[in-house]
Amino acid sequence: MVQILEKSLYEPVLIEESKDIREIREVLEEILYVPDARVRHYIINGLCNYIQSKFADPEYKLKVFIAYQGIEVLGFVISQIDPNYTSYGRKCGTFGWLYSISLETCKNLIKHCEAFMKENKVRKLRGPINFPKNIGGLGFQTEGFEEQMLYGVSSFNKNTEILRYLEELGYKKESEYTCVYVAQKDWDKGRKIDNDIIFRYLSLKELYGYAEEIRNLANNSFFEILPDASGKNRVFEFFESFAKIPREFYNIHPIGDPYKYTDIPQFAEAWETCDLKKIEPYAPLAFSRSTGELVGTLLGLPDLYESYL
Repeated sequence: MVQILEKSLYEPVLIEESKDIREIREVLEEILYVPDARVRHYIINGLCNYIQSKFADPEYKLKVFIAYQGIEVLGFVISQIDPNYTSYGRKCGTFGWLYSISLETCKNLIKHCEAFMKENKVRKLRGPINFPKNIGGLGFQTEGFEEQMLYGVSSFNKNTEILRYLEELGYKKESEYTCVYVAQKDWDKGRKIDNDIIFRYLSLKELYGYAEEIRNLANNSFFEILPDASGKNRVFEFFESFAKIPREFYNIHPIGDPYKYTDIPQFAEAWETCDLKKIEPYAPLAFSRSTGELVGTLLGLPDLYESYL
């Protein structure tokens, strides 16, 4: 008896929507590039937990699309409509965590994202916006690959071909963000502060009470130069990042007379009046003495990836 065997050498590429966290995790384990392999597990965990939390909310609109050819993964994308995300003040959908091995696969994945937007009467689609932004970041990194991974910087796709794919599909480069390294400790221009300003460092619990004021302050300060916004949820992302850092990570020792270190009265006063065991050192707040209004803040995020390590 003679048996003849055959196998199809071509299998169609299928785009599947997945709501199975286990499947999504397996795909990410296979395709996700992370510049620092030591934190890859935490990135995948964080993303899967985020997706699962959105799936659990029946009102939240998020879809995960995976491109398969047989059992081989050819592409991946997450598309969503975050109620707090806007572009230039208008409702906007996003796609993110985009991975594709070819223009055709990318085209089919983006078509599914666009159809998802049209179903929900959303007229604009923007990306890559890799929610949650604290681990995913924005857009495509174009410079600084020799630097360590940073908060909010998208460094997960070293395949710049995808940028070309998107341009061929009609997407236009629209915004450029710059991350800067501050090497100079101080500037003469910033050595004098209005006498009406008082600085305070508050506890993390107290900071939550100022979330709305901080958000409004940021929106008013950056509205003209930052095209996207995602509401007060981003403020809470900052606070949650603070909360994840163990207190022993930063042990602040009393320094005695603060005027040995600064000639700016407002800084010395803040140091003298703070309980160092309770404050959040990453969040200096500036208030008006006369009105009590919050007039400035600098939320200095600890390096997300160093904290993972």
